[in-house]
Amino acid sequence: MQEKFTKGQIKKLLENKNVERCGLSSVQYAKSFKEKALKQYNEKGLAAIEIFEAAGFDLGIIGKRAPNRLMNQWNNSHRPKHKEIEVDDGKEKRAGRKREINDLRDRITYLEAENDFLAKLRAKKKR
Repeated sequence: MQEKFTKGQIKKLLENKNVERCGLSSVQYAKSFKEKALKQYNEKGLAAIEIFEAAGFDLGIIGKRAPNRLMNQWNNSHRPKHKEIEVDDGKEKRAGRKREINDLRDRITYLEAENDFLAKLRAKKKR
């Protein structure tokens, strides 16, 4: 089994009140954090990365993609299977647009970080 987290990283994650448990390869987040995060994401339109950083998580440890992946996973598990959408109320459409904009912002942030990393890597190769 390949380790994802070092002992130091596990210790740091466990110091966060939003973490219930942490092992070598996974983190179990507190139910209260999940609920609060979903509310901020779905109702307030905050970006997943912003939510996790505000909650004290180091994206260098959990991964830059983890917030978006987890938010989608939690959304899917909390969403009713056959939800009826009120067509005459534009709130659902606006919330979807906010989510889409935030997802695109998160993607841009990730791609910019990836570009910076690749530029540094290319610069090292040239030396």
